[in-house]
Amino acid sequence: MLTLDEARAAFDRYAAREPLLVEGTLYVKEWYEDDSDFLPVWGAREFYVDNDHSYARWDQRVVFIDKRTGEVRVELMPDHLAKTGAMTRVSAEA
Repeated sequence: MLTLDEARAAFDRYAAREPLLVEGTLYVKEWYEDDSDFLPVWGAREFYVDNDHSYARWDQRVVFIDKRTGEVRVELMPDHLAKTGAMTRVSAEA
């Protein structure tokens, strides 16, 4: 099973390879998990830290990191509302 640090590294590798089209500086605000996946809450540092709402994301994408395989997958949030709503917060970056 992947640790949170391994999930962070997998997310960083993915974001370097497949840029996550975010205006501003990529920032992970916090992490959530369930039995099968980790979920980083990500967006622009300018939004989360500087409170500049012009950097808000509207794409409705979520990134899941599979705890067993380390696979990173990008999905649409509306398709996973029950899953994301049931996840537990495990870490805050800020």
